[in-house]
Amino acid sequence: MIKNLLALFLLISSVASVCATPVVLWQSDSPEGVSVRWDAAGPTISAEQCADFTGGGKIEVSVASCNSGAILLLTKGDWNGDLCPAVYPDNLTMPATVTFSLTPAQAKSARELGFIPFGDGYNISRISYVPSETEVDPDAIWFGSEDCRSEWKNIDLSAPLFADAKAGDKLVFVTSDRGPEVIMQPIIGNWGGIVLNSVNNPELFTTEGDLISITLTDQWADKLREKGFVLQAYGAVINEIRLVTPGGDTTSIIGIGADSNNAPVEYFNLNGLRVGNPSNGIFIRRQGDKVTKVAL
Repeated sequence: MIKNLLALFLLISSVASVCATPVVLWQSDSPEGVSVRWDAAGPTISAEQCADFTGGGKIEVSVASCNSGAILLLTKGDWNGDLCPAVYPDNLTMPATVTFSLTPAQAKSARELGFIPFGDGYNISRISYVPSETEVDPDAIWFGSEDCRSEWKNIDLSAPLFADAKAGDKLVFVTSDRGPEVIMQPIIGNWGGIVLNSVNNPELFTTEGDLISITLTDQWADKLREKGFVLQAYGAVINEIRLVTPGGDTTSIIGIGADSNNAPVEYFNLNGLRVGNPSNGIFIRRQGDKVTKVAL
């Protein structure tokens, strides 16, 4: 019996190991690698090589060496925009592996266009793909496991991830292992932008189980598209951040379809603060899940 259980365990471990085995997409002929500079991009990885890419998968770039001012990013195969945001060599000990985690949208782009390492000051020796072992929501723009249960943590998301953001969309934060006090503080427009705090502005946040969401206004969507945002969080583990368009596949978010016509009307100024008697200015009008900008 014990031998059978041990054999089963080894079989399961073997299968899991196979699932996580990196697939080499490109390998340098030299251990020094090839130079990636502004005038000399890295090797082109074709769409055919990316045919099995899925959200949650990871692209690993093995770096043989880099200089102090180096920058590395992945551009789309047609050179029309970045596939993944840039990374910098801070705190890297050479040789190193730089990992790009793919959202479902980024994986789709790679399957259609392939990608090219680009930037300056790096020597790369190998490019690999690590298949995902977990399913990632199609609306996810970030996923991971950021443990904020005992201290504040920051998650920075760059502007390209919000290229399609618009008023009425929802930013959804998927949490787990929540403590007695959970604080979500998105900074819309990145550092120096509009700060929304779930303690100071509870009316802006909707909580359903492990999901915490806010509905974007025109101003917030504009700032996200321009500068991205930072999530500061405390009291929970953050597993995913999603950008969800109501009316799409939103079965994982409870209550989006609630009747807004009978909900009370609330007004907020452009800094997200509730206003009791708005007048002589531009305000955000919220009724249920409907949010509009109005001039009074």
